[in-house]
This record gives sequence, structure tokens and C-alpha cells, in this order.
Amino acid sequence: MIEDLPVTVALPAPLHAAVTAWVEHDLGWQAVEADGPLPPVLALAIEPCGDLPWIAFTEGPPAGSEVRRHLTAGAVDVVAWPQERTRLPLLAARISAQRGVRANASRLIVSGTAGGVGTSTVALAIGGLLAWSGARALVVGDSRLATLAGVDPGVEQGSPGVGTGVAIAVAGVPGLSVVRRDDDEAAAGWSGDVVIVDAGARFPSDTTLLVSRADGGLRRARVVQLPVVIVGAQPLAARDAQRLLGRPALVYLPLSARVARAGLQGRVPASLPGSWLATLRAGLARLEQWSR
Repeated sequence: MIEDLPVTVALPAPLHAAVTAWVEHDLGWQAVEADGPLPPVLALAIEPCGDLPWIAFTEGPPAGSEVRRHLTAGAVDVVAWPQERTRLPLLAARISAQRGVRANASRLIVSGTAGGVGTSTVALAIGGLLAWSGARALVVGDSRLATLAGVDPGVEQGSPGVGTGVAIAVAGVPGLSVVRRDDDEAAAGWSGDVVIVDAGARFPSDTTLLVSRADGGLRRARVVQLPVVIVGAQPLAARDAQRLLGRPALVYLPLSARVARAGLQGRVPASLPGSWLATLRAGLARLEQWSR
């Protein structure tokens, strides 16, 4: 069964609350806003939701005319709630397998308060989480990011590696690709679901997320109202990091020998610890609330 699938639930009350609770608690999916920073790949709705594939829901068994109306409007299928709710994972798997590329990919920009704080690792991990959830994700970064993902950064364009503007699949993570290019617009024409830009220590005005160590770099993060991922609890305790930042961090990611080993082996995000990824996933879920 697909887990951590980002879906938007666009249903009237009380159906909205019942369906949201079931997909989150029983299926392990993530209910997200249609225009939030974590883009949905599926809509559970009573009418079309933009260009998202959608499954129509009805309270109880629908009449034949209602089924025809939804299918004519473009629904993948019609699910009677709650009688047919167990069909939902199979329908989602079918959509994931058959989904075509989308013309305008959503973008998340990850910046660091300084070099070497873990921005590339976090960007690749976000790309991995989205790819494992069924999205087609592309991470844009420099040669360091390519090395972390296990792709030779020295290969020229047109060869089987990451040259300027060439998107290459990351081994062990279906749906995830990386591209190396100095210009942030490298992925402007890429037609997948989401682009994650590793901006390094640069600070674009449209930055989505900041990454910092638990040190003086938090003073730089304090002046902007952006969610912050803090990597490592040393040399400052979490409460001291919060004092420097002036607000709670979005999530604390622990320093880990396994994370370092994954980077040295070029196995990010495939070999990142499951608990580390779960912590980041929980932070991404809170990113939805931050943006509201």
C-alpha cells in the first residue's frame, strides 16, 4: 500500500472530517492544502480540482446518473463512503502508475544559514520523501549535492551522469532525479510534480525553508519569518537554540553517524535512517500549518 501520499480532501462537512481522519490514520496518507508547500498528487472531491487527478466521493451508494456525472467531469472513479472506502488504496496505486507528467511543477527552495549546515542533505531527503509518496521530484543543486546522491558531478552534458541541465535518476529512489546547474532556473521546463532547489547559503526572496546548525547561524534565521530545520542539538541545547531563533524550530534533526555515512557513500536519501526521515516527514506536515 502507498504510504505518506499527499492528498487534498475537498469535500463538504461532515464528510470532509470523516474521510480526512480515515486516510491519515488508517492509510497513513497526508492531507494537505491544494496550494500548500507540499503539493498533493491526488484529490478526493466532489468536483474537479484543477489539473489534479481526482476520485469522486459520495455519501452512500450513488445513483447511476451521479456516477455518470462525475465520470463525465473527469473523475478517475467514484467511491461510495463508507461502503467502498477500501477501494481507495487500489485506485491511488493505479493513478500513481498511470499518472502523466504535469506542465508546471511546484517549487520548494531550501536555503542554509551558512555553507555545510546540511542543506543538500535536507533537500535530497525532501525529494526522497515526495518520491516515495508517489510524486516525480527533481532536486536542483551543485556538484556537492550530486555527489551526495551518488551521481558523478564531473560528467559532461549528454553523458550518463549529471551535466549542466541534465536530469538523472537517483539510484534506489524511483521518481527522484537530480540536476546540476548554477542557475536556479535549470528546472523551469521540467514537467514533473515538484522541484526542490538547494540554494545553499544564498537566500532567494522566495525561499521556502531554512536549514541551520544549532549555533550562531540562528541569528541570521531570526530576522526572517521562515520555517527553520535545525540539524544537530550541539553545541547548543534545543531550548538555547529556540532562544537564539526567537521561535520554535519547524523540526530538529539529530546529528547521526548513519547520515554522515550515507553522504560519504553517495547514498542520500536512499540510506538515510528511517527515524531521521520520519522526523523530517513530521516537520513537512507542520510546514502546511506554518503557511496558513
